[in-house]
Amino acid sequence: MVRITDVARKAGVSPSTVSHALNGKRPISRETKERVHRAIEELGYSPNPNAQALKTRHSGTIGFFASNITELFVSRIIPGVERVTTAHGCVMVFASGVEFELDVPAALDFLRRRHLDGVIVSYAISERKVLQMLNDFAVPIVTINRRVGQQFCSVMPDDDRGGRNAATHLYERGVRVPAAITGPRQRFSSQRRIDGFKRQFRELGVEVPDSRIYEGDFAYGSGAAGVTTLLAEQPSIDGIFCANDFMAAGAINQLERSGRRVPGDVKVLGYDDRDFASFWPTPISTFTQPLEEMGRLSAEMLFDLIEGRAPSPRHRKVMGSLIERKSTNDQTRTSDGG
Repeated sequence: MVRITDVARKAGVSPSTVSHALNGKRPISRETKERVHRAIEELGYSPNPNAQALKTRHSGTIGFFASNITELFVSRIIPGVERVTTAHGCVMVFASGVEFELDVPAALDFLRRRHLDGVIVSYAISERKVLQMLNDFAVPIVTINRRVGQQFCSVMPDDDRGGRNAATHLYERGVRVPAAITGPRQRFSSQRRIDGFKRQFRELGVEVPDSRIYEGDFAYGSGAAGVTTLLAEQPSIDGIFCANDFMAAGAINQLERSGRRVPGDVKVLGYDDRDFASFWPTPISTFTQPLEEMGRLSAEMLFDLIEGRAPSPRHRKVMGSLIERKSTNDQTRTSDGG
């Protein structure tokens, strides 16, 4: 059985430093904390949550809620949360809206009635009833992918900057008649991306009128339908930004069916870097989403709150990076086949 002294020896620190790195009782430098966490992972050290609970009066359990924990967006966040949770010797209780037949209040009530130290909510909160339930929780809460006023700390993708970066990339690739296929209007992330996209093109001297914005539903079919509608409105479109890779794939296929070359005639840019994007017949230029990093940051913020520290800043935005493939640049050569 791996002991705390083994971790200390591996990390080159004292056992008390390992303890402080785990429970946050005393300030530890970020470099030292990372060294301790690496040693914990390499050795497979697992603190006893029952013993910790007796010392700290904490249960050693945090909650995690998402509308669907099997969805790719959420499943990539969870490993980041788990790394931090495990390093603190804690366990997670999951609740999924799907498991409660999409009754979000019932799922949150399930968590509220558990003896939890804190809760991470990965959900696009908009319902007033849901917001009131979160206010009624007696433990710290951190939200992912949606900022809910000032009362809850949050970690969000920087969707506005993502849209601006998308515009800059297409402009640099020669696009002067841009269009966009968005997600549903009520999805704030999609709306922020498109707002940033339009604003950046405007600053570059190119307008993107509403007639060149098609509202999709994040599915492959709406990417194809969006291309048909947009080209009927303005056949001279030479670049399309799609709010996710599924719609980008549909757009590319429909463009090629209509006799348009990608990227020769029309450049197509996606978002999210889904697994298929690199090996689509025309590999898709897209943006990564730093989802595991978002999970790690949210868990670190939650444990700061649990241990009585004020996270700074209270609201974090993270931005992924552009992966340029053939759909926007036929000269691109990448290691993943793009």
